[in-house]
Parts: sequence; C-alpha cells; structure tokens
Amino acid sequence: MLSESNIIYYDLKLGLYDTCLAILYFGIVYLIAYYYKRIKIDKNPEYKYFIIGLTAKVVGGFTFALLTVYYYKGGDSLSYYKAADDITKLAAHNPFRVIELMFTSYSDLNLSQDFLDYYTKDFINGRDVWVLVKLTILTNIIGLFSYGTTTVLFAAISFVGLWMAYSNICKLYPKYSGYLLVSFFMIPSIIFWGSGVLKDTVTMGCMGWMIYAFSNIFIFKRKVALSIGLIITSSLLIIFLKPYILYILLPTLLIWGQTNLKNLIKGSFIRIILIPMIVLTISVSTFFVLQNISIGAGKYDINKLEQTLEGFQSWHEYLAGTQDQSGYTLGEIEFTPLGYLKIAPAAFNVTFFRPYIWEIRNVPTLIGALESFLILLFVLYLLLKYRAQFFRIMFKNKDILFMMIFAAIFGVIVGVSSYNFGALSRYKMPAQLLFVSALFLIYNIAKDEKRMLK
Repeated sequence: MLSESNIIYYDLKLGLYDTCLAILYFGIVYLIAYYYKRIKIDKNPEYKYFIIGLTAKVVGGFTFALLTVYYYKGGDSLSYYKAADDITKLAAHNPFRVIELMFTSYSDLNLSQDFLDYYTKDFINGRDVWVLVKLTILTNIIGLFSYGTTTVLFAAISFVGLWMAYSNICKLYPKYSGYLLVSFFMIPSIIFWGSGVLKDTVTMGCMGWMIYAFSNIFIFKRKVALSIGLIITSSLLIIFLKPYILYILLPTLLIWGQTNLKNLIKGSFIRIILIPMIVLTISVSTFFVLQNISIGAGKYDINKLEQTLEGFQSWHEYLAGTQDQSGYTLGEIEFTPLGYLKIAPAAFNVTFFRPYIWEIRNVPTLIGALESFLILLFVLYLLLKYRAQFFRIMFKNKDILFMMIFAAIFGVIVGVSSYNFGALSRYKMPAQLLFVSALFLIYNIAKDEKRMLK
C-alpha cells in the first residue's frame, strides 16, 4: 500500500503542456525520419518500413507513459524520471551541482546534502540505477522537462539501434524484410516494455548497435573503425545497466563472427593457419573480458550468480503473492551445471511458451499469453511441416544458429530467474526478438527450398 507522501511524489499528470510538447516532438522526429528515409531508400529497400517501425516504437513508448501515469501510478519508469527531474531542479539555485553530479560515479555519490526528495535518494541505490538516472537527466533536458517527450526520445533513440541491426539482417535476407519487421518492431510486449524510460529500452537499442557493428566487421567488411567504437560504447552501457546481457551476447556474437571468418580470409592454406589462431585469440579474449566485466558488476558478478538468481526468485515470488502478479515455479533448483541442465527445458518453455491461456490474471499477462500461444503454434507448425528440414536449416545457417544459441541460453537464464510473468515479459525481450526472427527465417528458407524442388 502506497503512503500519502509516496502518492504525492508519484503524482504526475500529462497535461496540456506535455501533450502539445509531445505533438511538437513527434513532428520533429517524423520530419527527420522522412528526410533520412528519402536519402536511404534507393539503395536500401527495407527503408520502406522505416516510418512503420518508428511509429510502433514511439507510439508504444507514449502509451507506456500514459499507462504508467494513469494506471500503474508509479513503477520503475516513473521512479527514474522523478529522480532525474528532482536532480534537474537543483539547477534553479546551483546549476554547477547538476553538472558535477553528471560526472560523478556511483561509488563517489553523496546526495545527503542536496535538497532532494527522500524517495529520490532512496531510489538511487546502485550503479545501474544511477547511470540510467543520468541518461534520463540528459534526455529530460532535451525533452524540455516533460515525462511524455522524455519517453518519446527514449523510444526513438532505442529504435535507431534496433533499426540498424534490422537493416543489416535485411541486406542478408532482402526477401524477408516484412517478416523481420514483425519480429523487430511489432511484438506487443517488446513495443510496450522496450520503449519507456527503462533500462530495457537502452539495452535493447545497444544490442541492436552491437549486432549492426559485428555484421559490419565480419560480414560486410565495412566501417570497421566506426563499428569498433559502437561495440565499445554499447558494451559499456550494457555493463553499467544489465551486464548479464553481455555475458551471453558477446560470446554468441563472437561465435557468429568466427563462423564468417572463412569469408574474410581467402586461400585455403591461409585459412588453415589463421582461423584456429583467431578462434583461440577470440576465446581467450572473451574469457578475460567477461571476467573483468564481472568483477565490477556487483550483484551481477558471475561468481555471485547463484545468490543473485535466488534473490530474483524470492523477490518475484513476493510480488506474485502480495501485488497480484502472476507467478510460476519450476520446482526445486540445484545451482550446479547438472541442475541447470535438468531445469533448462522447463525454463525454455516458460520463457517462450508461457503464460498459458489459463494462467491469465491481468491485462499484461493476457498480452503475454496470446504472444506465447502464437509462438507455440508457429513452432509446432514448423516442426510438423518441415521436420528434419527445420533442424538442418537451423544448424547449417550461421545467422539463424547465432540467433538460436543466444535465444536458448538467455531464455533459460531469465526463465530460471524471473518467477513471475510480469518480470519475465521484460527480461525475455532480447531472446524473444531473436527467437522469433530465427523462426521467420527458417520458415521462409524452408518454403523457398520446397518451391525450388517443384
């Protein structure tokens, strides 16, 4: 139950100022988008969907903002914004303090002497929170101090990263751009949870930039310096916000890149010499990079994985029991390699195919259940129609294999850690996006192969 002071803190209305400002920002974003589309579409046919994808993302974000204010009346998104807005207001009597805070790390942060609300100080309780609050401060200033426009900007910026990944994959599969549009920009839960003022919105955009950058380097052999810069920047943001994503994304991207090495190196003799050396270098580098990431990751430290997962489970079970959130259980879990293998099928199932229809308890669960049901039907259709061809395409096609490896590993981890469907719908977005993309590619490739045999 929220206290009266808590209700006052979260009391925010999207009035005439916010509505008019949002319309203005919508207009500016669309003018830029139409101009950019005109420049790119001649050589990049997938840009015919540019405005559709942007619209889904931005409208999804603004809808999320409305529901956060008028339905949920609180939550993480509003907490990030209120904390950022509270700190921004310090500029009224001490603008240099705001600038100083923007360059202050969480380990050196001390807000005790600042005139901030108690809930702001209480909310900023970790490096990940502080980094997103700082990003929100910058976006809030650009958005002229409106929660609506700040959300629109978050959605638009995240869209750009995802679009770049989508565009590069479409260059590999130009005939399937319409299907890939659905997996990248039309899945309702991703539109909703991946477009607000949340860590997920930023990390999804960064994931898009990393896929774009790796495909530039290893497949298209272009923009290498820019791509390395994008990988470093995106990796840092993910490390600060949700490092566990990088634990899985970086190795799978490197596997994807390694499978394309033979296309980069000409001459069979040179390949025989160089490829094992490069693979070994990549493997060793990945290990040490992930170890260093882990050391500074706090609760996300790989060595604290068991403790962190148990904490997530306990917290989400508590929410399911006290706040009417739909919970689930996978039974007793042994935090050992064998224990993870035993629970993996159930965790994979809960991530991609649950909640079942009879597990619906609220509107967000309804959306998740419908999505999961459609994905389950699609998977069953592919398995029954194409059988062995399904697996042959998956293992033979290096792009699909990359997507499936990431989706499977990430899906199992979030399935084990979430323990309620509300949290799961947010955590599983990176895996869900690539899983559905892989399914669409398998479907189209299998269909084309059968057509060619006729």
